Amino acid sequence: MERYKALEETLPKRINFLKCGYDYQESELLHRRGKLRDKANAGDAHAKGEMTKIKNRQRQLTSLKEQAIATLHREPELIVPGEVTCIAHALVVPSTDPEDKKRQDKEIEAIAMRTARGDEESQGAIVKDISTPQLAREAGLTDYPGFDLLSRYPDGKQRSIEVKGRAGIGNVELTENEWVAACNLRERYWLYVVFNCATPHPRLLRIQDPFGKLIVKTKTSVVINAQEIFQAAEN
Repeated sequence: MERYKALEETLPKRINFLKCGYDYQESELLHRRGKLRDKANAGDAHAKGEMTKIKNRQRQLTSLKEQAIATLHREPELIVPGEVTCIAHALVVPSTDPEDKKRQDKEIEAIAMRTARGDEESQGAIVKDISTPQLAREAGLTDYPGFDLLSRYPDGKQRSIEVKGRAGIGNVELTENEWVAACNLRERYWLYVVFNCATPHPRLLRIQDPFGKLIVKTKTSVVINAQEIFQAAEN
């Protein structure tokens, strides 16, 4: 009876956890489709084949998620008295492969950049990506200007935007160069933090003049607490 009650009480939390797992897989598939779309439209046979596989996998995920949720709802009914048998122990930990970590970081960064840029362009701004030395030089700036996007509005206003992305919600870290740029530009410098990049619904928070608004902890770089980001973000 205690086990039965525990399953019922924790059902909403377990369903939410399960959905997050499937949402993360869906986000990865959407990202892969985006990378293949142009090649497929250009007639690349291999890209078309991969796109078909991804679409099939997306349909399978929807069905699998529904089945898994239905199973969670039925768990209390499946409890019957019996002998407990330990078959095996398994410890699942995140990958320690540096290449896996690097690849995940790049994917999160790309999602954050697309989210920030799309938001700016939806407001009529012309946006330039200056996140690499070459792109910065092409825009007439120094190799390392201290921000990722240069956004110009029709009324002449300009934003220097540093973009940070997180898979979930957590602290963000600015380099010394980025913090110096924030100090020098003040109201023209914006920090765009994109939380929940590992889900289908990234959340964008915008902070104007982060140098003046945020409390930071300094090391060799600048660490900004997640709670401070929520409090300082523009409405």
